[in-house]
Formats: sequence, C-alpha cells, structure tokens
Amino acid sequence: MNLVNLESVTHAYGPVPLLREVSLGIAAGERIGVVGRNGGGKTTLVSVIAGTLQPDSGRVTHNRGLRVGVLSQGDDLDPARTVESAVLGDLAEHEWAGDQGIREILKGLIGDIDLSGLVGELSGGERRRTALARLLIGEHDLIILDEPTNHLDIEAIDWLAGHLVGRKSALLVVTHDRWFLDAVSTRTWEVVDGAVERYEGGYAAYVLAKAERARLAAATEERRQNLMRKEIAWLRRGPQARTTKPKFRVEAAQALIADEPPVRDEVELVRFAAARLGKTVYDLFDVTLHAGGPGTGPLVLDRCTWQLGPGDRIGLIGVNGSGKSSLLRLLADAVRPDAGRVVRGKTVRLAYLSQELVELDP
Repeated sequence: MNLVNLESVTHAYGPVPLLREVSLGIAAGERIGVVGRNGGGKTTLVSVIAGTLQPDSGRVTHNRGLRVGVLSQGDDLDPARTVESAVLGDLAEHEWAGDQGIREILKGLIGDIDLSGLVGELSGGERRRTALARLLIGEHDLIILDEPTNHLDIEAIDWLAGHLVGRKSALLVVTHDRWFLDAVSTRTWEVVDGAVERYEGGYAAYVLAKAERARLAAATEERRQNLMRKEIAWLRRGPQARTTKPKFRVEAAQALIADEPPVRDEVELVRFAAARLGKTVYDLFDVTLHAGGPGTGPLVLDRCTWQLGPGDRIGLIGVNGSGKSSLLRLLADAVRPDAGRVVRGKTVRLAYLSQELVELDP
C-alpha cells in the first residue's frame, strides 16, 4: 500500500508547466532518488508530495496518520539557540542520553560540535549537519531530503548514507551527488519536460537504462528516416505516381515527414567577452588567517604564500568547520587576514556566491 499517491497532478510557475498530469506513488520502505535539470521541477515535485505546496490541479493523498519529515535546501534554525536546544528541543538529558538511536545520530553527525555552542557560530556544513540531526532523531514514515549533502564533508555524507539505508522509513531524496544516489536509492525518478520517468535502481542503473531507452529511440528514428526517404522518393515521381496510392497513404507519408522529434536537452551556447588577464590573478604573501577573525576560531592559513594563476581551476576540500568558506571570503575581500598581504590582479573581475546566497536579490 502506498504512503502517498499523486493523481493527474499539474503545477506551473507562470507559463511554464513543471509538472503535467503526473500520477505516481511511494510505497513503504522505498528509497527514491530524484534527478533532473536545475529548475526542471524536482523541488516542486517533492514539495507537492510533502504537502507544503498545493498543485494547480490533480489530487494528492497521504495515508491517515502519515509522519513526514522534510529537510529543505535552507533551514529555520534559530541562530540564538544552542546546538543542543536546536536539535533536541525540550528533551531532558537523561531522556536522550539513554536512547541509543539518538546517541548514534548525535555521534555520527555532530559529535565534533560543542552542544553548548550557539547555532549562529556554526559553519555552513556544521549547520547543515545540525539540521539533519534534528530531523533524523524524529520518527517518520517518509523522509524527504532536498540536497542533503550540500556543504557536508565526506565523512558526514558517508555516515548519512549508511544511516538512511539502515532505517525502515521510506525516503525521497533530491541530490546531484551521484555516489550518494547509488548508495541509498532503490529507484530513480527523472523529472523532465513536466513528466516523471521512473527507473529501477540507483544512479548507475538509471544511466544505463536511460542509455538503452535512447538507443531504442534512435533505432526507431532511424527506421522512420529510412521509410521517410522511400516515401519522399515516391512522392517526387509526380502526380501520376501519387494517384497510384490511396489518399490515406499520401496523407500518412506527409505526416511521417512532419513527425520529426524535437531536440531534447538542447543547450544554447552563450559566449561572454572577457578582458585579458595579466599574469597575476591572486597572490598571497605570508598570510595568516583565523576563521573567526584575528586570533579567533580555527587557524585556516599559517604564514601561507600561494599563487592562483590565469586559467587555474581549484577545488577546496576539508572537514566542516576547517575554514574553506573563510578562505573564499578572504579572496572575495569580505574579510581581512590576520597578517600578510593578498594581492589581486588589476584586470581581475570577481564573481562570488556564498552559501547563504546573500548576493542574490530576493
């Protein structure tokens, strides 16, 4: 028996239909990964399933008494509360300390975080782990996670995957993390062109099955093209030849020619003019930086001399709270180093997007 059912659900933002006549269900114990292009309707779908968004038309039904836990891309954690209060609420210490399940979640996600510290002092990854811990200590029949691995370090992602597989709850997860999808998903849904296409297995199985569908579609199109060439050759023989076939055959040939499938996943290439870079992009000379300001918080850089050159593409990794975001803020000139110099090239034009997305106009 399904926990949730969608029947002919349609929802649009303005003229764009993100869901069109979608019918599907989620059974108890299923773990479903949701994939699709950015802006294609993944978050809309999970919001409709969670009951936080009313669709334009169609029907959404939940089992009576269904317990749904939702982690959205943002969180509503109060920065003025302690981590313990934010995660455990009013639970007394003897209550949660005696619960093995709760202890395992706290150890797995926030074991390295001071429970007496304030939420507002946490890094982006630590805050994400705190929100996850608050969700997972609850009892849920269906857990819905929208980009749960955002800002998490490798250790936290690995623990989360193992924990979700071990739970009895049904799971619906939206993520771009392919490893995570393979680790937790028993089925995969692709949201595309207003429809939800369903595949068995995780991300790797989905890719193989989609490739096979594309191969069959290409073979069907090749047969259509071959038949179309024959029909065009016949039509070109002139009016006398066309009179030798029934009218419906002529109409069918014309329909065949017109039935060219639309290009899917068409990408528009846009070229941006850019000023010529000099030899200097970023140079750091003997830089010392603490995450919380001069002499405060973790030491991020200790008398570091480093160069970022034209064309360099660098990925930053490290455990949550180690100072990755602090380093980016230093390069964005949002914070000053404790000591040393940061030199940016005169022709460098900087684009910076923080975890909090404060640069975007709401």
